[in-house]
Amino acid sequence: MTTRTERASRDIVSWRARLTVGMLLACVLAPLTAHGSEPPKLFLPIDCRLGETCFVQNYVDVDQGPGAQDFACGGATFNGHKGTDFRVLSAAATEGVFVLAAADGKVLRGRDSMPDRLLRDYASKAELKSIVGENQCGNGLIIDHGGGWTTQYCHLKRGSIVAMPGQVVKAGDPLGTVGYSGTADFAHVHLTVRHDDDVVDPFLGRVGAAGASCDPNAEASKGLWREDLRDKLEYGRYVIFDAGFAGAPPDNDQMERNHHPEIVRPDSPALLFYARMMNLKAGDRISVAIAGPEGFRAESTTKPLERNRAAQMIYAGKKRVAERWPAGIYKGGVSVLRPSAEGGAAKVVAERRIAFQLR
Repeated sequence: MTTRTERASRDIVSWRARLTVGMLLACVLAPLTAHGSEPPKLFLPIDCRLGETCFVQNYVDVDQGPGAQDFACGGATFNGHKGTDFRVLSAAATEGVFVLAAADGKVLRGRDSMPDRLLRDYASKAELKSIVGENQCGNGLIIDHGGGWTTQYCHLKRGSIVAMPGQVVKAGDPLGTVGYSGTADFAHVHLTVRHDDDVVDPFLGRVGAAGASCDPNAEASKGLWREDLRDKLEYGRYVIFDAGFAGAPPDNDQMERNHHPEIVRPDSPALLFYARMMNLKAGDRISVAIAGPEGFRAESTTKPLERNRAAQMIYAGKKRVAERWPAGIYKGGVSVLRPSAEGGAAKVVAERRIAFQLR
């Protein structure tokens, strides 16, 4: 039986062959058409389903001082961040998720030799500097869209890049696959949009980082994204990006490397429900619960968060004391409760419910 990894590898080889030929034809028959100063309309730069298999983790930092703010005056960014991060679950990254050209253009340059290694796995800053150096983008490439517009794609998987310098590409063409090379702490593709070398936030569409500022009423529809993506890219729409059952307490670092929680079996040492969330705000509380046959139940609720959190994991469950877990249907759920700005009751801003049957 052919595995997903084998299919992804076969697809990459196929695309590499076809695009190598296409590069020669395209350079002769279809030279890049300049757009003047008109910005390109952006296609999703990753082959995934927003809100299901990929999520926007970080936005451009539009704060010009030592602080950090995203385009909607929120905290889903960090100081000096120049792009938009599309996160995937690490398991998907190991199986092959294509990074796609966000608009028509010509590849200027790229890199494809750096190791896939999470930032947290470097023993020291000295080791990080010796391996990554100034190449924080890791493996990636830059595409010229004409009229001074470019897009940059970072943290691709080593050996996966199929688009070569000088090659003309169309919006949606595969460029490589998602990885975590360079300074990446989770599997994702980082997209930076520039005009005449100035960073442009694709959610605001403003040219020039020097004049950027956040907008509390900003919507994705005001940016550079194609119209069919605007609703899907609604700000703050996705908070819970992963949830499920496990037969042992999941290790967050290991989950970022390969996303393989311990499978629940009748004799598993534990039975629990976990949830992973992103871009939580100070004051948020997270409630998680699991229920099953023969009165099985466990739950946990956090205290209000003292500060914004880029990522958080919580779980509830029990250790096994009998010979096996009771067979039947187990249900798990997680809710994110956010205090009201007016001081009223907390509001549920995200929730997820999952069930599975243990035989």
